[in-house]
Amino acid sequence: MHCIPVLDIAAGGVVRAVRGERAAYQPLSSCLTQSTAPLGVTAALRAQFASTIFYVADLDAIQQQGSNHTLIQSLVTTHPDCEWWIDAGFESPAQIAQWAQHPNVRCVMGSESLRSVAHYATLCAALPASAAGILSLDRKGEERLGPAAVWSTPALWPQSIIAMNLARVGASEGPDFDYLRILHALAPGATLIAAGGARHVQDLECLRTQGVAAVLLATALHDGSLSPDHVRDLLRTAGPA
Repeated sequence: MHCIPVLDIAAGGVVRAVRGERAAYQPLSSCLTQSTAPLGVTAALRAQFASTIFYVADLDAIQQQGSNHTLIQSLVTTHPDCEWWIDAGFESPAQIAQWAQHPNVRCVMGSESLRSVAHYATLCAALPASAAGILSLDRKGEERLGPAAVWSTPALWPQSIIAMNLARVGASEGPDFDYLRILHALAPGATLIAAGGARHVQDLECLRTQGVAAVLLATALHDGSLSPDHVRDLLRTAGPA
């Protein structure tokens, strides 16, 4: 199972995401580094956890309050040996194409940013055949975010699906195992990625037992709850995410 560090970026810096309450996010505090600059945080994560896949949320773009495009592009070009999963609240095919031209980028389409099934289909059509997209099915607690038709039509979903529960992000309450079971039943052949709530080794082992292919992590890495040795052990036994 892949352990994928998350970089939540707002106003040019990495922030600590808590429960999806974005107006209250504070600059990252980490036992790994004193830096909040994305390049500095990335360097620390790579040094400690040997990470080769990163998930980046451009929170300004997602909230339509600007963009961190240039800064994120510097991450992509500085670390060409890494795979970058980028959620930038994609609005148009042009935005998708701008990122998809990088061979080490996968575009994440978050359901909270989608206007309709037609909008989702338009974004998917902009992806080149060699760049498989990722759908993040976002919910906050029990509330599903985004168009109901996207949620109710598994035939539209790509191979890789993020089960994102914003209410558990940074809350250290454990993964939403029920949500993962629901998505597995709806799309049994999908590659599931868990997001939100993972706290420690036991949570990771439970996720792996449940057949989860990858987990997005932030708080547990930065507060020291997960050790580099265990994350590296999981990476050595990981299949493709």
